[in-house]
Amino acid sequence: MRLRKSIVCAALAGLSAWAAPAAPKPVVFRQGPCVTTQADGTLVVDSLSEPAEFKSWRSYTMNVDPTLVQPNGRYRVSFACRVTGGGDGAGALVLIRPLKAGGCEKDALSVLVESTEGKWQTYSFPVEVPDYPDYRFQIHSYNRVKAEFKNFAIEPLPPPVFVPANATAPVPELNGKNLPRGAREFEMDLPRPASALVLDAADYGVSTASADNTAALRAAFAAAKERRAAKLTLAPGVYRLTGDAPLTLEGFRDFTFEAPGATFVSHRKDGAFMQLKRCVRTRLVGFALDWDWAKDPLASLVRIVRVGDGSFDFAFVDYTDFPNKDTALTIFSAWDPKTRAVGIEDGVTRPIDMMRPAWDRAKREWLDGRTVRVFSSGKGLSAGSLFRLQHYYYQMSGFKMESNEHLRLEDITVRSTPGFAFIMRGTQHHTLFRRVNIVAPENDPRRVITCTADHLHVEASRGFVKLENCEFALGGDDILNVHDNSAAARYRSRKTLRAINAWKYANLPKGTRIEVRNGDYSPTGFTGTVVDVKRVAGGRGRFDITFEEDVPPETKDGFVLFNRTYDTHNIIVRNCRFGDNRGRGLLILAPDVTIENNVFRHHEMGAIRIETGYTVNLWSEGYGVSNVVIRGNLFDNGNPSGSDRRHRQRTILAGIYLPTRDTTDYPILRDILIEKNTFRDSCGVAAYLSSVQHVTVRDNVLEDPTPRRRNLAYRAQFHLAQAKDVRVVNNVWRPSPNVAAPGVTYERESCTKVVAAGNRVVAQKKRDKDK
Repeated sequence: MRLRKSIVCAALAGLSAWAAPAAPKPVVFRQGPCVTTQADGTLVVDSLSEPAEFKSWRSYTMNVDPTLVQPNGRYRVSFACRVTGGGDGAGALVLIRPLKAGGCEKDALSVLVESTEGKWQTYSFPVEVPDYPDYRFQIHSYNRVKAEFKNFAIEPLPPPVFVPANATAPVPELNGKNLPRGAREFEMDLPRPASALVLDAADYGVSTASADNTAALRAAFAAAKERRAAKLTLAPGVYRLTGDAPLTLEGFRDFTFEAPGATFVSHRKDGAFMQLKRCVRTRLVGFALDWDWAKDPLASLVRIVRVGDGSFDFAFVDYTDFPNKDTALTIFSAWDPKTRAVGIEDGVTRPIDMMRPAWDRAKREWLDGRTVRVFSSGKGLSAGSLFRLQHYYYQMSGFKMESNEHLRLEDITVRSTPGFAFIMRGTQHHTLFRRVNIVAPENDPRRVITCTADHLHVEASRGFVKLENCEFALGGDDILNVHDNSAAARYRSRKTLRAINAWKYANLPKGTRIEVRNGDYSPTGFTGTVVDVKRVAGGRGRFDITFEEDVPPETKDGFVLFNRTYDTHNIIVRNCRFGDNRGRGLLILAPDVTIENNVFRHHEMGAIRIETGYTVNLWSEGYGVSNVVIRGNLFDNGNPSGSDRRHRQRTILAGIYLPTRDTTDYPILRDILIEKNTFRDSCGVAAYLSSVQHVTVRDNVLEDPTPRRRNLAYRAQFHLAQAKDVRVVNNVWRPSPNVAAPGVTYERESCTKVVAAGNRVVAQKKRDKDK
């Protein structure tokens, strides 16, 4: 009873300073070309009369009252919308954006509404506005569209409740039996070869003197499979590979490839370095993979030397005559010369040729051997600033793994590769990465990247993945992204759903079992059997999926589909070092996960992201997250660029993404334990936890000795939104002039059963500092 009273008093203290307004205010928009307001107040944006499709965004209108949205305000925005599309990708985009911001970086609200199938849909969003002037509601559209809006309104929301770290509230007794346990431990099967035959790759022509060992190595692997060898070996040395065909291990059983001291230097135009498919009890041991940078650098350090009207110039820092004049200018990422990595406070990221084919690259002109003029906007760039310029992103990969069982990778080093270092798909299960390192060579300033996309990308599997004593660093995207693929869908007929943005569902075999969830992830109770899949003509990733059974009625905003062929779960990440990469550290979109005793340092956009989400135009990943333990890790400067959720920067994020909102009432993220970690030099909150249930954050230490350019008011706090049954207890903050208000905040309108107790500020003892 005393505990409940203490918590209620903390909440009431915040409530007393805020009085709710009498009623929401209507949002009135300007009239103009293609924009009218009907007699009943319905706003209509109609560009269907345009003579041809346009594959671009156009701005149509904004709200009239410039004082409606204020800096640092919290609001609830609601409206009903009906959209009819008139071409590929057509949709209406509802924004709250400052007038002087040309891009999306400062958006307080961004909601894309594609065709609603002739139905009115109702939307409601909480919005937090940054400390930036002149925010307006804006309506844009992509391609020809008719969008109708009614009941458009805004109302203020109260500020979050703040519970300071003063240890005044009693701490509840925690029942350890009810806490998450994380992944269960598992063992890997070793190869059980039927013979003792060992082959030497040199006998098949593999040689350090060869200009291309691709064919010889492929022949050696083919012989090993044909002769059912137990092992293929390779002597130390540097072996060049210039063929596009990957080194393929398909259908191997009880086999080891062992090449300690061997380094493969690759240069190709297509394919992966190595492809492993449907292998059982297979080991890869002891070699390194690298790329031929003398011919074709994967990325370069560049300096901006001029910013003009409609163009900018840059110079390569480490080259006087760059070797590949036809290279792509994929993406510029702000470079920190102190850490020699991307990720710097208020840094700029600028894609130029990202996701564009070679024939559609931005116009450029070589002014000399090291200086290039790019005919594209230089907005946000300044002369003298340093960037890492990636020339590759998703092209090719290092290791492609599909539907293997008990695959062991040990003592392998990836120095560099285009694309993913490792990508896993299919029904693969039981995969071990032990002492696998993705690190650049030392003392070579030109080597500013390792892999150009994710270090390890698991896009579908049957789980049981273990990383032990690994180091992943300096890559072009996330350290680890582990998920299965979902898809949005709408009701079509009694037995048919139309899947949207569902390329991963294009070739579902007959008999595939698909679980159908409501659009907010709540269960429908239906899992159906696929009998047919048909592509919708001109549908941009739309497929009509017909089931053997009757599908449920659509009672909420559409459906989301889970392909139960896949079951990525039981992930262990232990005793590893991660850092200095573009993107995030770990993206956990799977259940049964243990992350313990690792070092996370200097991840550009945050250390850990626990999430699930789907879109109608980009990616749709994850079936939910539960039973996660994050224990004993060091998080050091985990988000230097300041990536945020609702304009709160964070080291750890738990949250969801849907086509029209970033929270859900259904707790698709649940049963999470964050304990005994050290958070050092957080950029903003240590953890932002939303759309969660049954979360415990306990016994963590937060220390912030280093000032930032902007020491945010919420630095080193824990923040909760749309959260149920969350306990933040017994955490310790070290005194710091850089932390204004240590403690816990939560949004009172969306959080229930929050316990914040036993948290305190305690100076570190001198003998502990000296350890």
